[in-house]
Amino acid sequence: MEESPKEWWGDFTFEIGATALWEISSLRIAVQRLPAEWLVAHEQIEVVEDSPGWHFSYINSNLKDGEWANISRFVSQSTTEQLTVRPALADRSVVSRPFTPFTVQADEEVTIFVGTPLWFTLRIGSQEESIFEIPIRRPSDTWFGPSTLEGELCYASRTYGRLNLENITDNPRWAHTQLHIVNRSEAPLLVARISLPVLFLSLFATADGVLWTEAVKMAEERKTSLAEFGIEDGPPQVASRAQLVAPPRKHPQKGMLVRAFSVLTLQSFD
Repeated sequence: MEESPKEWWGDFTFEIGATALWEISSLRIAVQRLPAEWLVAHEQIEVVEDSPGWHFSYINSNLKDGEWANISRFVSQSTTEQLTVRPALADRSVVSRPFTPFTVQADEEVTIFVGTPLWFTLRIGSQEESIFEIPIRRPSDTWFGPSTLEGELCYASRTYGRLNLENITDNPRWAHTQLHIVNRSEAPLLVARISLPVLFLSLFATADGVLWTEAVKMAEERKTSLAEFGIEDGPPQVASRAQLVAPPRKHPQKGMLVRAFSVLTLQSFD
């Protein structure tokens, strides 16, 4: 049919009866086109190491034969030959931990890089909405807030906040965010966990297939428990020629305030 794509996402052409298979980290997902339905099968597999590689192929397989435990069916009067695969950011805020907690002194600022998990999404033909989406690896849940009564359920990122771009490892199941932290208060700011509301961020891909969000600025004033949340336009300077591949799940509002930082006294459920 077609040669293997440069990235795991893109537009794919399916003849009737054709089946395609993606293997990304621990996720195996197969899609088959039939005359009046699409079949989507998936499973999580054990991986010894979190390999930065991925694999795509068209395979000779009928998904109805029972080899897959998880199969979803999407029926219609007829099917189109085009299937669109796109990466997406999480549908909740993502909490990251720096490699070690660090302190931002009063009236100081710092830039770090954090990784957030990606979702695999499917669209049919010219449809705008996804018919199916799944995390490439399901993140664990964590609570972020001052108490069990105040806060929100988030995802816990398994990547650490890094101060240097050189320490970032590319991985097909992660997107990178350049985060600028500003401490406008008169007291030091101890950063132990960072909550990033990725629902408001877009995804951009570099020429070599690395995914980035917009650069983000969080300004803490300590007058409240919230921080000012700002999003720069377009990809960050470190990925200046990256192209848009996915819009945000929600459009941000100007002057947004978010609960961004926590110290070690908070309880985590991840």
